[in-house]
Amino acid sequence: MPRLLLFDIDGTLIDSHGAGGSAILDAAEEHFGIRRQDLPELHLAGSTDAGIAMDVFDMVKKPHTREEVFAFLDRYLVNLKRRLGAEDFKGITLPGVVALLENLRQQTDVHLGLLTGNVRQGAEIKLDRHGIFHHFIDGGFGCDHHDRNELGPVALQRMQDATGMTFDVSDVIVIGDTPKDIRCAEAFGARCLAVATGQYSVAELTALNPWRCLPSFADVTATAELLVRG
Repeated sequence: MPRLLLFDIDGTLIDSHGAGGSAILDAAEEHFGIRRQDLPELHLAGSTDAGIAMDVFDMVKKPHTREEVFAFLDRYLVNLKRRLGAEDFKGITLPGVVALLENLRQQTDVHLGLLTGNVRQGAEIKLDRHGIFHHFIDGGFGCDHHDRNELGPVALQRMQDATGMTFDVSDVIVIGDTPKDIRCAEAFGARCLAVATGQYSVAELTALNPWRCLPSFADVTATAELLVRG
């Protein structure tokens, strides 16, 4: 049976060294004319871009429509591209990621997609900056719905349309670094490989009962074997 692997981005594949959060605050300053230090702390890990934008609107007590939320996100994308293109950008591709993706792409009947809170253009900007966007066929994105738990079926259908394959949900694995990735996988019946490369530890993630949990992708061969044959 064909296997579908759906990857989260931030904290799983890359660490953009805060560029995404800073770009959100840039957009807030531009869009609302407020100072970033006057906003409460944003909860970014595992959230969708649309959900974060809606939180910002709520924080400044402004009503919002879908059009207004995406106008705000357009400002965010401009700032994201600027920050990722800066000479002093300190972001990294996480250890083992490039080798793992190259290994998985060589496997028969394994298909790589994205399941991320990033809007589609933001996902492309980030992964292109790290040179790995070409590994992924399609997926579910934060512009599809503000609730991450709604994105699994979107990613599944898109990947079926793009590949011409039918994936049994038992052969779908979501790979991510937050509790929200685990819950997202559960929401549509997929398994989750949790990886403690973000802000959550192995113990914290394991307590939420993912299918498997790893400290990192450092052991590329073992990780690939788990994803392909596990």
